[in-house]
Amino acid sequence: MLFQFIRSQVDNVMSGVGQQQQIVSGVLDTIKGYVPKVQGSWIGGDADEFASDVARKIVPAMLELIAAIAGINLNLTKATGIIDQADNQCTQQAQSLGDLFGGI
Repeated sequence: MLFQFIRSQVDNVMSGVGQQQQIVSGVLDTIKGYVPKVQGSWIGGDADEFASDVARKIVPAMLELIAAIAGINLNLTKATGIIDQADNQCTQQAQSLGDLFGGI
């Protein structure tokens, strides 16, 4: 029952985590959008190296961060499900015990 008491707070955290994931995804999209702009105005090997560095280093790191953020919500969802199952089992056992005592 403790988890149900704070469920709204957990839901708020999950919402905030989801928003952070969207923000990071937006930043990644912005970074990807800069590559052609830089290549259009910056000519030569350095422009190509910049594009390669973005593709090799920044994009994978950002994707890893997005996946890690998503993992937080996945774990919170799993934990919520486990608590719900435990609450249901406790309720059923309490009702069975009540029925047993009621029959005495």
